[in-house]
Order: sequence, then C-alpha cells, then structure tokens
Amino acid sequence: MRSGVQTILAIAAPLALAACADPASLALGGASVVTMIDSGKTVSDHVMSFATGDECTFRHSLRGEAWCQPRRGEDTGEQSRSVCYQSIARVTCYDVANRFETETRRAP
Repeated sequence: MRSGVQTILAIAAPLALAACADPASLALGGASVVTMIDSGKTVSDHVMSFATGDECTFRHSLRGEAWCQPRRGEDTGEQSRSVCYQSIARVTCYDVANRFETETRRAP
C-alpha cells in the first residue's frame, strides 16, 4: 500500500507544480525529457553544442568538469601539443601552460 501512495504523489507533485508554470516552460521541459531519454542530452545541451561546436552536456558539470568539452576524435596534431583552457563560451589553447589559469578550467 505504501508504494501506491508514493506512486500517486510522484504523479501528483509535477502536475501541481505545472499549474505555476507558463505553457512555453512546460513545452521546453517536456521536450528536454524526450530528448534526454533519446540522446542523453537536454534541449539546452543540443543548442549549446550547435552554437559552440563542442560537446555540451549537463553531465559534464555533474562530474565537476566544464559544461562544454572539445569533441573527441577531432583533435589535430597541433592542438594536442598545446595546453587548452575552458572559458565561458569556448576553449582557448596556448603553446605553454598559463600559470594564471586554474587546473579546474583546463580542457582535456
């Protein structure tokens, strides 16, 4: 019986919260759920990946990494020798390590 009550609460809680949201937010949330199930990325992740050319997913930030990472397998030989750091919208690479940058911003 306890699992039945939990199921009802799990269904009723999002419906009660939906009354406070506008239709555009509900549509974006629903689209994000569908794309998350299908591709493992939200709508915002897809938009940022398209805009930056990097691989952007919220799962990177859950691991303590930058949200957008350079796509793997597309590195040139020149870029693999340089040291890269993640900024707000892109990765910046240098020939030598920048002593003023932190390791947490360093791109793989």
